[in-house]
Amino acid sequence: MFEKIIGIILAIFTFVSSTLFGMTPKYEVFSDIAYATASERNVMDIYVPADAYEKEENGCILFIHGGSWSSGSKDEMFGECVALANEGYITATMSYTLITDANRDTYSVMTVLDEISLAIEEIKRFSEEKGLNITKMATSGYSAGAHLSMLYSYSRADESAIPLAFAANKVGPSDFTTQAWGEAGPRIAQMLAGTEISNQYLQEGKEKELIELVSPVSYVNENSIPSLFAYGGKDSVVPIGNGESVKKAFEESGAVYDFILFPYSDHILIFTPFSGAKYNAKLKEYCDQYFPG
Repeated sequence: MFEKIIGIILAIFTFVSSTLFGMTPKYEVFSDIAYATASERNVMDIYVPADAYEKEENGCILFIHGGSWSSGSKDEMFGECVALANEGYITATMSYTLITDANRDTYSVMTVLDEISLAIEEIKRFSEEKGLNITKMATSGYSAGAHLSMLYSYSRADESAIPLAFAANKVGPSDFTTQAWGEAGPRIAQMLAGTEISNQYLQEGKEKELIELVSPVSYVNENSIPSLFAYGGKDSVVPIGNGESVKKAFEESGAVYDFILFPYSDHILIFTPFSGAKYNAKLKEYCDQYFPG
């Protein structure tokens, strides 16, 4: 719900800005491109700036929506895609398999990671077809989408059809231990891994193994891609312990990162405008630095 509100706000802001200042879109949208055939949700949109065709090389940032892994769609990242497309960067947004009542007992977040790989493969095919020469990728997400972005970027970077240059994520669950999340952490890990945490499972000491499987911090090392993080100091949905944990993991690994705290913000990240401006500026800086010139 929070992510949908944000998407609507960004979409309205973009529309009003364009109307007031006489701006015309600097990009073209290719909508509902199928990146797989397993589900009707296996679709994505790609935003291509007009001048991208003139560049020798391009980068592309893939935005992944939130919604507690059980709701939401690619459309909610419209504002994010438009903002960077107007800055001259190719952007994309994808829908993915959600947890539902029908698949709750068999759902695994690993399926979504497979879908991210397939989406990047489709972006590569699209790039070749359109002559865009996309040579670098970045992943970005909000909330559950940020978790997926981080988990993919730190555990499956070597599977990406286009090399990953960086990741930029807002309020992402990074660590499902009780220390970072509270008592709900292990249960969320169970839901994401598709494994029931039975008493026997706990007695065998496998709870830690399951939590690490779906926690992005478990995969952070000195080779992790440069990463930008944003967290709300008063977030009641994704506890700030998640931000503290991923920050610590990057500090200890020596990998490159930037961490921006929205001290007065809850999950929506709209009550600390200065932090928002700082995040947006840093994201553009990452694009300029890590994407082809």
